[in-house]
Amino acid sequence: MSLVSLNILIADDNPSDRLLLKAMLSGLGHNVEVAEDGLEAIEKFDPESTQLVCLDVVMPECDGLEAAIKIQEMSRGRFIPIVFLSGLSDTSSLVNCLKVGGSDFISKPFNLVLIAAKLDAIIRILSLQKTLESQRDKLSSYNEQLIHEQEVAKVVYENITHSNCLSDPCLNTFYYGHHLFNGDVILAAYKPNGGMHLLIGDFTGHGLSAAIGALPLADIFFEWTRKGFLMRQIVPEINRRLKAILPADMFCSALFVDINITDKTLEVWNGGLPDALFFSQRQKKPQPLVSHNLPLGIVAESEFTYSTEIVSFENGDSFLAWSDGIYEAIDSKGLMFSEYQLNSLVEGRVEVGDIMPWLRRKLETEGVLDSSHDDISCLKIDLHDAIGVEQESNQDKVADLDMPSDFSFEYTLNADSLKNTDPLPYILQIIMTVSGLKRYSGQVFMMLSELYSNALEHGVLQLNSKLKATNDGFVLYYMERETRLSTLETGFIRIKVSISSDEVGGLLSIELEDSGDGFDTSKVGLKLEDSDELYNRGLPLLGQLCKSITFSEKGNQVGIQYQWDK
Repeated sequence: MSLVSLNILIADDNPSDRLLLKAMLSGLGHNVEVAEDGLEAIEKFDPESTQLVCLDVVMPECDGLEAAIKIQEMSRGRFIPIVFLSGLSDTSSLVNCLKVGGSDFISKPFNLVLIAAKLDAIIRILSLQKTLESQRDKLSSYNEQLIHEQEVAKVVYENITHSNCLSDPCLNTFYYGHHLFNGDVILAAYKPNGGMHLLIGDFTGHGLSAAIGALPLADIFFEWTRKGFLMRQIVPEINRRLKAILPADMFCSALFVDINITDKTLEVWNGGLPDALFFSQRQKKPQPLVSHNLPLGIVAESEFTYSTEIVSFENGDSFLAWSDGIYEAIDSKGLMFSEYQLNSLVEGRVEVGDIMPWLRRKLETEGVLDSSHDDISCLKIDLHDAIGVEQESNQDKVADLDMPSDFSFEYTLNADSLKNTDPLPYILQIIMTVSGLKRYSGQVFMMLSELYSNALEHGVLQLNSKLKATNDGFVLYYMERETRLSTLETGFIRIKVSISSDEVGGLLSIELEDSGDGFDTSKVGLKLEDSDELYNRGLPLLGQLCKSITFSEKGNQVGIQYQWDK
């Protein structure tokens, strides 16, 4: 119905006033219905059709003030103006009319010119109200659609960025998102040869725009880890991809962790996140692992730096990392949370087993979570040398076609290739074309990586494992490894692989030859109990997995045979 012609309800116990006002309003083109008192007005009021109510203030049974309150309750949130009819002039009475929801007054005796002007003003208000209601309905519909699309996007985002490795008992995480989408991300994936890759990242901004960058990051992280690429290969690739697709003002502060269970080492790349903490049972205070690199997605590939810290761990040690939401948080008193609350943790006065509950309690009791200005996420790792060993149970099973395979190939790397290429992921992909071997990918990759690292480090680079005898020795060993590899000018590694299989199983043969001087093979122990040293466990592990291990007389050539069945 057009708002130019209003449906008006009049309630006045004075017949002459009631009829006079009706005649005036009808003469102005409005539809008028009358009631003799407040009770009758309440009965005749229809929230769907009545557009204006005129109430006499003083009426028997139910006065105008009481009727106005009831009518507003019946309006169910709709705006219906109430105009009071009164001959009263005292301020308190007029104030009471406004307090109960009155919009205006019409004084007695009635003045037609004044009434017409007031109705024009009310019509303009109702017209504006109708426009606002239409816009509200459109916004509500748009908001519902937006929420639905965000929920769908959130499911896709979580499916991509969350690996079932986060349910590993050694991991403990928590998130506090500032928006529906979280600009923070925690990723975890088992490596094919045991151990784990983990990444905690914090994108600039909040909400969906911040979360978009996590999709390519997670895609590279999971896919490249599954294929056996190393952390030093994955991190630069993530940086290259983010630099190519993100806007200039977006980047990702991140911390990448590589858990190596063979050497029992933790290698950490920190690019712009707060100091991570390594809790050793041998030391009272945790060791900070600081940022030495720029965040991901800032600089081009040619300018990207890769600097890591390596620590050796024992079963029972722990590692803690968090996004800068904790460091930038403001508590309920307006103070920096990190300056006043984290000292106990940094100084080692919090029990390692109580770190995460303690941190949650602090965030809650100090009011950080009630008024957080950024996404907050935290990752704790309880370290042990069995992480990822039983990974096959956590991975999707691949249906085998039981098709026989019989082939061989040879792969030779010279000095330049050894410096710049990791051949293992590519060799593994070829071997995994044999359907029967897919379920043993972890064991195959473990054998390949042990053989290759021995050939490279001890054969070509002539590194001595005794450097790893101490915690500091691990760091020195890997620093020396990188130094010798970067300056390598001569040397080679030759890899030969042959596979024969049938419907019930098969035999995988791998032979590695290096350009090194070799070693005394008579001193090799192939049982784990033959050595108590943590750095001399590679060949004993191979001895448990393989059908046979053979060495050349010189010791610079080793061959293994791995037998599998259905």
